[in-house]
Amino acid sequence: AKLGLNYDDAVAMTQEAIEVLLKAWTQETATHQGHFWRFPEFSLRPRVYQQPHPPLHEVASRPASVVRVGSRGWPVAMHFTPTEVVAQCVRDYHEAVAKRTEPPGQGPYRPRVVLCRETYVAETPERARAEGAVALQGFWHLSSLAAPPPPSEFSEERFKALTSRTWGGRTYDELDAIGGMLIGSPEQVAEKVEGLEAIGVDTLLLVCSFGNLSHEQVCRSLELFAQAVIRPRRAGARVAAASHQTL
Repeated sequence: AKLGLNYDDAVAMTQEAIEVLLKAWTQETATHQGHFWRFPEFSLRPRVYQQPHPPLHEVASRPASVVRVGSRGWPVAMHFTPTEVVAQCVRDYHEAVAKRTEPPGQGPYRPRVVLCRETYVAETPERARAEGAVALQGFWHLSSLAAPPPPSEFSEERFKALTSRTWGGRTYDELDAIGGMLIGSPEQVAEKVEGLEAIGVDTLLLVCSFGNLSHEQVCRSLELFAQAVIRPRRAGARVAAASHQTL
């Protein structure tokens, strides 16, 4: 336990917190008598603008958690999860959504799978790996609450130590093999994105500025990502729309 909290209570506490939040958003005046919190009366001012309430995404990392989110019909977000596990989570999520009796939400309320990945694109595989490995090491260095600046030289042993808590202590290549990042040349990253689309990931949330990447590197990476991933999909969408109109 840390900060007086029991880790075993995490799921139940999160679900009760969501219950309180939804009451505040949807009721003029609400009460709550729960296991963790008790409020005889509370209200929210100003009232929320979006109706019935602002769209909620819930984070999950394993199939059991994903099923819980899918049973609500909410979008689910994942981050530090291997692609193989993501694929299983996507299947379980859609099965849970399909079992709901209520119709699915629309627009920002629609069920969808969001995946977050640290992303860096460079002109060649060698440059992407050299620069991306140092940057990703820096990301995990700062995530460990170590003092900045992050190390300027890459160390495989240091990388394994820094990823031990979240990824089980993997080397850069091991983490890349399980899909823990989107780092590579434009062709490599485009192929990785296609693989994520194939397993049913709807939305990618990119972490593009991390570690010791410079502003110029981040901007160039985004430009290359747009050329390799975004623009071909926009062009394909326009062709599909034009074909639909001619039918």
